[in-house]
Amino acid sequence: MDRLSELPDSIIFHIFWSLPMTDVVRTTILSKRWKNLWTTAPYLNFDNGAMEFGDDRKLENFINRALLRWKGVRVLKFKFKSGYEFDESMYVGIDFWVQFAKDKEVEELYLDIILFDDIYWLPQCLHSCSSLKVLSFKNCNFRVYGDVQWNQLKSLTIIDGFGVTEHVINQILYGSPRLEVLILSFVDRGENLCIRSTSLKVLSIHKSLYFPGDPCWDSELRICTPNLETLEIKGVPHKKCLLVNVSSLTHATLGFFGLHGFDEYDSDFPGMDTERGLFTLDDFLGDMFCRILSTIQHVENVTLMFRCIKVLGAMIKRCMTSSFPNVKSLHLGFCFNDYKLLVGLLQSFPQLKKLVLEYKVGNEIHEKQQSLNFDAKSSLKFEAYPPESFLQLRTVEVTWDEDEDDDVFPFLEFLLKYASNLEKMVFKVKGIMPPKRPSKSLFRASQKLLRMPRSSTIAQLIFCEY
Repeated sequence: MDRLSELPDSIIFHIFWSLPMTDVVRTTILSKRWKNLWTTAPYLNFDNGAMEFGDDRKLENFINRALLRWKGVRVLKFKFKSGYEFDESMYVGIDFWVQFAKDKEVEELYLDIILFDDIYWLPQCLHSCSSLKVLSFKNCNFRVYGDVQWNQLKSLTIIDGFGVTEHVINQILYGSPRLEVLILSFVDRGENLCIRSTSLKVLSIHKSLYFPGDPCWDSELRICTPNLETLEIKGVPHKKCLLVNVSSLTHATLGFFGLHGFDEYDSDFPGMDTERGLFTLDDFLGDMFCRILSTIQHVENVTLMFRCIKVLGAMIKRCMTSSFPNVKSLHLGFCFNDYKLLVGLLQSFPQLKKLVLEYKVGNEIHEKQQSLNFDAKSSLKFEAYPPESFLQLRTVEVTWDEDEDDDVFPFLEFLLKYASNLEKMVFKVKGIMPPKRPSKSLFRASQKLLRMPRSSTIAQLIFCEY
C-alpha cells in the first residue's frame, strides 16, 4: 500500500516545504499522481544551501523554469537562500521572484542573500504587499519609498539589514498595525533606536560592537510597548536603555557579550565612568544588568547570559540592595568557579521557584582567585543564613557538558543542603557521542549527587542525557 500517496495534499505540501525544490521536482517520477503535484504546491523552498547549484546561471534558470511551470493559485510560503556569494547579475532575477511571490499573495517570505562586495536592495513592490504575515530577510538593504502597507504582518525578522535606520523602523511599525513579533539582529549602525508599538508581544534585539570608538556604542535604545510579553536584549548594551512602558512583560532575556578588541581596563572604552566607580568593562556590564533589571522587577521569568564570572561578581556588588520579588523562574548561562557568587546573586530573588543553570566554560574559569567581593567570612554567613530563595525553590535544572570541570558540584551540594522544599533536580549531561554508549560522566555525576545530604525529604534527582 502506498501510504504516502494516500496522505492529504496539505500534509504532502508540508513535507515539500521541508525539502529543497530540486528534491520536490524529483517526486514526478514516483507515479502518475505525483507527476504534476509539485506544480500546485503552495510552499516553494529554493534553498541553494541544500540544492547545491555551483553555478549562478544554473541556479537562476532552475528557479525561473520552476516558477513558469507552477500552476497553483496562491503561494503561501516562499523561500530563497543563496547559500554562497553570487554575482550581482542575479539581482534582476531575485526582483522577479519577489514580484512573483507578491502577485501570488504570498503570506510568508524568507530571503537570505550572501553578499560581500555589494548590497542587494529589496524591490519597492514589497512595501505594499498586503498579504504578508511573516517576513524575514538577511543581508538585504531596505529603503522605504512612500508608505509601508503590511496590514496583515504578524512577524518580522531583520538580520544584518543595511540601511535599516530608526526612521525605517518607525515607518515599518506605523505600517504594520498587527505586528506581534519583531527580531532585529545586527541592524544598529550607530543611530538611536526607538521601538513604539501597541501590538508587539515579542521583541528581540541583538547588537554588536567591534572596536573602541565604534559609533554603535553611542546609540540609545528606548522601548515603549505596553502589550509586550517577551523581551530579549543580547550582544553589546546600548549606552542608554530606557524601558518606558513594558507593564505586560512576563519573560525577559539579557545577554551581554560580543565585544571585540577591548582590553579589560582600557581607559578608552566609552563605558568607563570614574564618577560611578566603573573602572573595568565587567563593572560596566554588571551595572548595566542591574539598571535594566530594576525597570523590569515585575517580570516573573528572567534569563541572564553572562560574559564571564567577573561580570557576575560586578553585578552582585551593585544589585545586593535590590530585590526582584516577582521572579519565579531564573535561567542562568555562565561560567563560574566559586559557588558563593551564585549564592550571593540568588539573594536578590526571594520568591524563586525554578532555577535553570546552563553551565558554560570560558577562559575566566581558570582564574581561581576571582571571587571578587566574597571571602571566607561571607561563606560562613551563607552557611548560617542561606538565601530565602533556597527555601522557595521547587525545581532545579542543570545542563552540564561531560568535558567540563566539576566546579558546578559545590553549589549543588550547598543547594541540596539548604533547599528544604525542593521537589525535583534534573541533571542533564550533554556532549554524549554515540547514543548507545554509556556515559561515564553521567554515572560519575549521579554518584556525586546521590551521596550529598538532602534537607528535602521529597526531593527527586533525575539524570538524563541532553
